[in-house]
Amino acid sequence: MSAVLRLITIGFSHFCEKARWALDRTALEYSEDDHVPLFHWRASFGAGGTCTVPVLVTPGRVLKDSNEILRFADEQLAPERRLFPEEPGMRAEAEALVADFDRGIGPSLRRWLYFHILPERAVALELLTCTGTRWERALTRGMFPVMRAMMRRGMKVDAAGAERSRQRVEATLDALDARLADGRRFLVGDRFTAADLTFAALAGLLVGPPEQGFPVPDGGLQIPAIAAVSAAVRERPVGRFITRMYAEERPPTRG
Repeated sequence: MSAVLRLITIGFSHFCEKARWALDRTALEYSEDDHVPLFHWRASFGAGGTCTVPVLVTPGRVLKDSNEILRFADEQLAPERRLFPEEPGMRAEAEALVADFDRGIGPSLRRWLYFHILPERAVALELLTCTGTRWERALTRGMFPVMRAMMRRGMKVDAAGAERSRQRVEATLDALDARLADGRRFLVGDRFTAADLTFAALAGLLVGPPEQGFPVPDGGLQIPAIAAVSAAVRERPVGRFITRMYAEERPPTRG
């Protein structure tokens, strides 16, 4: 029997990992429909989504971004396992952090990584073709120069943007190192919340925990700028936090 829910993704996308992680915390049956970047448009628009993924197709509606999917998945859980605290102050704090990560480190890290990866044809193709159908992967190898230009233009991947993004990522990491300095185990309160999941999923590409829901090639670590940052983050409190969240809170992928 086919799964009731269909999660449309770019397999290695950190926003898609956020949605995948949320679904894996539930008993919901779903299948993942993963695509090469740009080719995902066909599946997303065809399902009633937009130009971005993740998109979750359910029997009753189409959820068009990672936060809609996160909240939908959370509604399926028992109260004691919910990711959004019931206490108003803590809930507001968790929601504010999620929004900040979605606007900040999520797109900033993506732009910075692509700035360094896209010039390296072999590394870029290894990443882009680790996901998607056979025909998408084949076309990507032939169309790579055109696709690279479209991605650079669409995400404003240039030197100035990459530097702004690097600074924003660093500011977020500094702020969370400071937050964790009091010995807390979680970002909000005393249990795992949407803030922890969102940050760990979006920043996990810097650490590469083995529990990630989609196997991401490590070719980017051949690039000195990425390797240096990744090694430094792993040694920081915030990097150890990501590693622990994945080890302790990331269920096995089911989709």
